[in-house]
Amino acid sequence: MAGKKTSNRFPTNAQRMFNFEELGRYIGLRPQTIKNKFYSGEFPIPAKKIFSKVLWDIKDVDKYLDKLPKIDC
Repeated sequence: MAGKKTSNRFPTNAQRMFNFEELGRYIGLRPQTIKNKFYSGEFPIPAKKIFSKVLWDIKDVDKYLDKLPKIDC
């Protein structure tokens, strides 16, 4: 049987929290770019700190990405 779904978007075994490297792969930016923007206070997606780790919730990431305006090229 395929993975059960908790919502219409993510299977139960899907990763929910991303570190800098995983977030970079997910949104297509270099992890160093994310680190630079995050530590300068310019990164627009809110992060959470769990113990000593800075992590992003996929729900917050997707919410931010969904609000970005589309462009015509």
